Amino acid sequence: MQTMRTMQAMQAMNVMKTMKSVISVILFLFCLICRSQTTFVFSDSAVLARLSRDVHILASDSFAGRKSGSPGEQKAYQYITRAFQEAGLKPYSGADSSFLQSFPIESIRIPGDSNTLEIEGWQNPLIVQHDFSPTAYSANGRADGNKYLLVDLAQFRVSRENRKGGIRLSLRQVLRNAFRQGNSAVILYNERKLNGSEADSLYDRLNVSPEKGMVISVSTDIAAFLQQHPGVNLSIAVDIKRPGIICQNVVGFINNEAPTTVIIGAHYDHIGKNLQGKVFHGADDNASGTAVMMELARFLKQSGDRSNNYLFIAFSGEEEGLVGSGYFVKHTWNSTQTFNFMVNLDMVGRLGCESNVVTIFGTGSSPMWKKTYKETVHPAFRLSKMHGIHSFSDHLAFYNHGIPIISLTTGFHYDYHTTRDDASTINYTGMVDITRYLQGLLHNISSNGQAGFHKVSGWYNFSANFKIVIKGIDHLLSAGSDD
Repeated sequence: MQTMRTMQAMQAMNVMKTMKSVISVILFLFCLICRSQTTFVFSDSAVLARLSRDVHILASDSFAGRKSGSPGEQKAYQYITRAFQEAGLKPYSGADSSFLQSFPIESIRIPGDSNTLEIEGWQNPLIVQHDFSPTAYSANGRADGNKYLLVDLAQFRVSRENRKGGIRLSLRQVLRNAFRQGNSAVILYNERKLNGSEADSLYDRLNVSPEKGMVISVSTDIAAFLQQHPGVNLSIAVDIKRPGIICQNVVGFINNEAPTTVIIGAHYDHIGKNLQGKVFHGADDNASGTAVMMELARFLKQSGDRSNNYLFIAFSGEEEGLVGSGYFVKHTWNSTQTFNFMVNLDMVGRLGCESNVVTIFGTGSSPMWKKTYKETVHPAFRLSKMHGIHSFSDHLAFYNHGIPIISLTTGFHYDYHTTRDDASTINYTGMVDITRYLQGLLHNISSNGQAGFHKVSGWYNFSANFKIVIKGIDHLLSAGSDD
């Protein structure tokens, strides 16, 4: 009898131990879940603080301009991944069950090991990417002698007083004319100290095919020497590699088990550094859009709005020709998933820089948009609605796939693609206003059901592209020196 009681007591103790172990495991898992997802406060001051922090970090010197495929891009996508995890997002199944989607960029060109420049009468050794740099327009090879053309890039800028006059000749035309006339090399410089990789960032925006001769950029000191010694002999060797750099989109998912999914995207890459090592911080272009996207992810995860699933994509490769967004659409499209619409955020940090206007492109891409825009208040700014679709940001691939788009921007400014585009120039209160507007817009769209797609006529798209091109030329070419 005593033995039986002892056995029963031991069994009871074993059951208690098992229950304690199960409870411990449950508590551990609960703690992991709590630790991986942060609860956020959404007061204006809290949102402003997070937006400011995100922009300052993404646009910091340590991120080195976030050029696609660079260590700075890696720091940026790691930071965005952590933000998605803290917000409680999960990897999207199409991105290899991780937050990262790898893709190659073949068009990126980097200097090889055999770039040299020798100038008759110049005493000191000339250092690549300091004194001179090959440009993406150059063929690989050698050029020797005194048959070359010296070109000041400043002539391709349009002064603010003469901006309506346009550009007489494009750089491409000048290069082709030079080689047709028998020159074996074209040497670029700029009196405003714009040269090297900065010249590429201005004129090599997409895939640039090389010319038949050598095209290099040089410092203003070397340009002055060549001007003072016309006909001096040069020896130029250009070695440009196309390594097929691997870049990363960052993709996070809120799965509400809804029948449709909304895509919210922003590119996080920028253009890196110049020859002197100065960083193109890209605070407005596009740390601002990335920060607003991450803030919307935090909000929508906690909002309780389950009318749509939400797919957040931080694109890389935008500055190289919309490569990341194009890759996502081509390689990750889930035919079983119904996509409702796509929101693109590109340069949303300079509200009030020139006017208190937020421009929305693609208002004609869904019959629902007109009603929704009327219903959504925006007391802090004026809304400029463009019916058409422009071709210069990541919404394009989605629109071409039959997805309605909403593309927001506060527009170009004279710091665009200069080293002056840093975190100190951003209107963070304006970013809060834009974030609030988007929260209301998304809510109203959800209340109205699924957005239908409408193909915008060619004239409206031409108008949208024309506006972007004219504004871009005006601001980019009138930007002046970074000094």
